[in-house]
Amino acid sequence: MSLLQQRLDAAVDREQLRAIDAALADWCLRHGASPAVALGMCLASQAVGDGHACLELPDQGPAVPGEQPFCSASAFLEALTQSELVGVPGDSRPLILDGGRLYLHRYWDYEHRLALRLRELLAQPPAELDVSPLLREGGLFDYGWIGEGDTNWQAVAAATALRHRFTVISGGPGTGKTYTVLRLIRLLMDTAGQRGERAPVIRLAAPTGKAAARMMESIQAGLADLQEAESMREQLPDKAATLHRLLGLRQGSTRPWYHRDNPLVADAVIVDEASMVDLPLMAKLADALPEHARLILLGDRYQLASVESGSVLAELCDGAGMNSFSAGQRKAFGPLLGELPSERSAPASPLSDHVVTLQTSHRFHAGSPIGRFAAAVNDGDVDGAMLSGEGEQRDVRLNLSTAPDLDALAEELAKAYAPLVESSAPEEALAVLDTIRLLTATRVGPGGVMAMNRRIHQLLALGHGFDPQRSWYHGRPIIILQNDYRAGLFNGDTGVCLRGEDGHLRVWFRAEEGVRQLLPTSVPQHETVFAMTVHKSQGSEFSHVHLLLPEADSPVLSRELVYTGITRARQQLTLHAPAPVLAAAIARRVTRNSALSERLRH
Repeated sequence: MSLLQQRLDAAVDREQLRAIDAALADWCLRHGASPAVALGMCLASQAVGDGHACLELPDQGPAVPGEQPFCSASAFLEALTQSELVGVPGDSRPLILDGGRLYLHRYWDYEHRLALRLRELLAQPPAELDVSPLLREGGLFDYGWIGEGDTNWQAVAAATALRHRFTVISGGPGTGKTYTVLRLIRLLMDTAGQRGERAPVIRLAAPTGKAAARMMESIQAGLADLQEAESMREQLPDKAATLHRLLGLRQGSTRPWYHRDNPLVADAVIVDEASMVDLPLMAKLADALPEHARLILLGDRYQLASVESGSVLAELCDGAGMNSFSAGQRKAFGPLLGELPSERSAPASPLSDHVVTLQTSHRFHAGSPIGRFAAAVNDGDVDGAMLSGEGEQRDVRLNLSTAPDLDALAEELAKAYAPLVESSAPEEALAVLDTIRLLTATRVGPGGVMAMNRRIHQLLALGHGFDPQRSWYHGRPIIILQNDYRAGLFNGDTGVCLRGEDGHLRVWFRAEEGVRQLLPTSVPQHETVFAMTVHKSQGSEFSHVHLLLPEADSPVLSRELVYTGITRARQQLTLHAPAPVLAAAIARRVTRNSALSERLRH
């Protein structure tokens, strides 16, 4: 075993490196690579595991995690350029050196293909647009509360999607993304009808089964507010699909059924919760889009990025600026933009006319305690965030003690979850799961998901007289951890185990027809869900959220994580964290190495 491999194995033992990263370095060495190139492969793989698309070449040279630089930056670059395992863009080599970035070939290809397809969409000439129907009193976008001279951002977002083949609609919770999309679909259908064309084929999708179900629930609920809703209902798809199902991705294969040579049957593809879509999946989606179709991404630019590599939505939004439209788009929209300042600098990116950020939340008012707290966190305003819990109001409570009292927190939550154990009605028990949830930053550790679930479970067992060693019991809430199409359950779905009148346990889930039940032995991979990570909570909302940060600062904490946790709360938020830990989290932004924006500019 080489000295480098010994040092990498030691880093794996210190949990500073994954075993797969070290194994790739060993593969390089066995295929004739120099130790510097093998280390480059290891670090490029580690970068992908950390959510980056590539490795930015370090100024001080590469280093085994936890050690001093292995060699100088110039020696590293020379080794890479001379290695047969390293190619330049367009080569079929395991590693691709592109400027100052080192990619695993597959991830260079994903980024290149996505940028290429988006450039094709951005290059399409904008459609002629009559904005008068969007301004009409009593029309689709007449809220009644839009003041004279104000900008109706939902109407602007719909107009953008009508004008262009690619659109991003970003907005926080309650800003009207579903409201906008439902009316956009109506406009697309009306336009086709006026032209004597068939109704457009519209595909609705989301990254997870839970997000897809919520998307469809929101659209079905919104139909009640529209005239001629029944005709729309007949033409809409009856369900939103996960992106994996939409693309025909199967276990054991990275190649989808639908791709550039076998595109989707669709005139418009609308994707909700797009912040959760990673780089490989977004590249496959763009690849499968028919030449004539629209792609519309919905999401919150400030939310956590995907667990996997890339932060595509945030990168697209950052590259576009904040509603910074070109002179041509401003002229086309005219009075639709209200009295926005006319003097705006030229857009810095081709994306600027394609990204709209909605401004007003209807879940909680911008001046509400939760709204102010979320805004302060987004702005990196630590002092403003700390003041959010002061006063007599109860919407936001900040417990900023030196160390959160985990015993007291577990007892409070056990009392809140007691109705699960006491309930006999599935609908009632499932409703309890929507009222309160503990969100944590980590899975492991004293305040992680595993430990807090165990604490709450033991307290409920003690208080209600059931065996704490039993895995299945009356009132146990669970969350599904993987998609199972045969069972009709998806990653993120939640259910409750209840004992029926026959004395047997069943697990109940929400379904389109109401509720459905499964035997515990038929439930796919799952875990208890009194507590869940903030990452898992994306796409969900609860009446009261307890957000728990660890006792000490950690690299996993970020402004985006805190914001995502805050905005899961509809009515109440209680945050438990030492003040220095909260301050450090708000000050830290998630940055992921990528060249997507740069590729779109050039």
